[in-house]
This record gives sequence, structure tokens and C-alpha cells, in this order.
Amino acid sequence: MLSNNQIRRLKYLDRKIPKCNKCIGLRKNGMSIPYWNEYSKYCMFVEAPGFEEVGHSPLVGKAGRKCWKHVNKAGFKRADFIIVNSIQCRPVVPGTNRNGKPLLEEQENCSFWIERYIDTAKPQAMIAFGNYATQYLFGENTGIQDKSGSVGKYKGIPTVLSVHPASMLYDPENKKRFIKALKKLKEVVNGL
Repeated sequence: MLSNNQIRRLKYLDRKIPKCNKCIGLRKNGMSIPYWNEYSKYCMFVEAPGFEEVGHSPLVGKAGRKCWKHVNKAGFKRADFIIVNSIQCRPVVPGTNRNGKPLLEEQENCSFWIERYIDTAKPQAMIAFGNYATQYLFGENTGIQDKSGSVGKYKGIPTVLSVHPASMLYDPENKKRFIKALKKLKEVVNGL
């Protein structure tokens, strides 16, 4: 359970982050504020907000619903996690309204917020969804499918790598990879 001081600091960040002006071009696409609650003890680190997540918390769209179905089966619930995107503003494919991918520069701009949320919440364990989350945490953006279910450490925090939940919508094999990563997270948590 988060302390009163942690809760106060997270509420402060929630009020401040919408005023950020580092990525003016992205702001027009909308943003998603990290999710947390007083019971958050782990962290989900995700890619970027999609269309359905603008104005809401991360992982509430179609991919999010699929994600939570498997997360619940693995013995976790949403309240267990602080959920932070690698960028808080929604990227789009230029000239369209389709969801885009975060750029390294955008992740660097958002790192001020990301680090404060993680440092304040002090999660016991993390799970990183997708190549872009892995890129931010570990400096590499290569082949998350082969790494899904592996464990690294970010700032000393055990961090399970996973395919992004949205990838299950397009590649049925990624469902197995996603479930494998959740099982690994459960092992990590049980070993704390």
C-alpha cells in the first residue's frame, strides 16, 4: 500500500503532467494520465496511449480489455499496478488519425514524468509491454517476441519483458508469449 506521502506526490504529478509543453505537436492528439491507486505495488510500463485511451488511463481500449482478461487469470488485478506509458501524449501516423509509435525524442521528453512516477511509487516489480517500452527501459528495440518472458532489472527493480497486449489482436502466437510473461511476473512476485 502506498504511503500518504507517495499518494500526495502522485496526485501532484497527476495535476502537473497535463501542463507539460515539451511535445507541442503531440498535445493536439490528446494524452493519457498514468493510472495508480493506493494499493499499487507493481508497475506496468506500456508504449503510448491509443485513441480510446485519450482522456483516460492506459490499457482501457480493445487491447486493454484483452490484457486485463489474462492479467486477472494470472492472479493480478488492475489495482495492483501503477500503469505508465513511455510517452503520455498520443502519437499518430502522419496525415492520419491512426495510432502511431513513440519516437525516441518523445520518450526522452517524457522521461521527466516517467521517472518521477516510478521513483515515487517504488514498485516491487515491473512488466514492460512491447518494443518501445523495452527501448525506454533498456535502450534496445529489437525482437520483443523472442524476449517475452525474460527478466531484467530497471533501477534494481525486477522487470519482466512482454509482447504488447495489442499484438495478441493480430498474431495468435503472441497470446502464448503474453501469458508466458504474466506467469514469469507471478514467479518474480512470489519470489519477493
